Order: sequence, then structure tokens, then C-alpha cells
Amino acid sequence: MHSGQHTTGFWGWALTDKADAHMLTFIACLCGLLAVAGLLLPAPDMPFVSDIPFGAAVAAFAAALIAVVLAWPLHFVLRRRPGYYARKDDAA
Repeated sequence: MHSGQHTTGFWGWALTDKADAHMLTFIACLCGLLAVAGLLLPAPDMPFVSDIPFGAAVAAFAAALIAVVLAWPLHFVLRRRPGYYARKDDAA
């Protein structure tokens, strides 16, 4: 993607030049904040997820749903430009 082009649509931000760096920075910050929150906020009365009726099933369904929903934008981040495999790099 060229720097001068503007992307449109809901997932247009994922097609920008710095989208991968921004996403990785966001994920790293989120993980850091959750780690600090887990250390600072005690939860002694919180039951383990498998102790709640259908807790493990709900957690597994939520994880699978998140994976399915995130697969579509991940396709746009990881896809190759048209003609990527048609190019002959080793032609003499």
C-alpha cells in the first residue's frame, strides 16, 4: 500500500503501512496492563471458571467465537498482493 493512498471501509485501517506495528503495540500494552491489574487487584472470592456451571463451556465458546471473528481481519493483514506468486525470481 502506498503512503499517499487512503483506505476506506470499516477495516481500512488494517491496510495501512503501519497497521502491524500499531496492532502489536496495542496487544503488548494490553497484556502489560492485564498483568499489572492481576497483581494489584486481589480476587480471593472469585471462583475458578470450571467451578461455575457451564463455565468451561462458555469460556471455550467465547474463545472459539473470538478466533472466528478475528480470522477475517487477519486475512486482510496477511494477504499477498495480486500476482505475488506469478513473479519469477529465479528466471535466468
